[in-house]
Amino acid sequence: MKRQRKNQANQLARECMVTALMQLLKEKPLSAVSVSELTEKAGVSRMTYYRNYQSKEEIFTVYLDDILDDYRDDVKNLFQKGNYYDLENLIHCFSYFRQHRLFLESLFQSGLGHTFLESVGRYVVETWYRPGDGIEHYYALQAFTGALYNLYISWSVNGAKESPEEMARILYRIYAEPAN
Repeated sequence: MKRQRKNQANQLARECMVTALMQLLKEKPLSAVSVSELTEKAGVSRMTYYRNYQSKEEIFTVYLDDILDDYRDDVKNLFQKGNYYDLENLIHCFSYFRQHRLFLESLFQSGLGHTFLESVGRYVVETWYRPGDGIEHYYALQAFTGALYNLYISWSVNGAKESPEEMARILYRIYAEPAN
């Protein structure tokens, strides 16, 4: 019971640090944010910060890993696994991106977009590549990851005006419909 409370308290502290960092990034670049300023804004001690992270960048990478773990769990319960570019999969993906838009925009603003690309790439390969699929399938998954990443960034930069369904259909048409 005590361990569970400690883990919940630790999780809450981590969420407070992510939120505080996102707020501070509206005012200044990541390199200008001090640990003292971050912990004060988050309402946690410096000891809590150092117990959880080795750097400010790690706040983003750990939270991104948590988001992708939640996504992975969420997808398991939603629908049958089809192809990586199935419309239902893509709609869920863009809906999830929209749900975490403020975090992802902070990540990109901090110059850490590559961590998103790497994490999504790992997820796509772990989920959709099987031994024996061949190198062509592996590279197709990498290309898909790049397309997903760039489409998300463009969508975000343009204010995410289109619905997740519209974005999913755009990517679906690229992958599912044969070229003319």
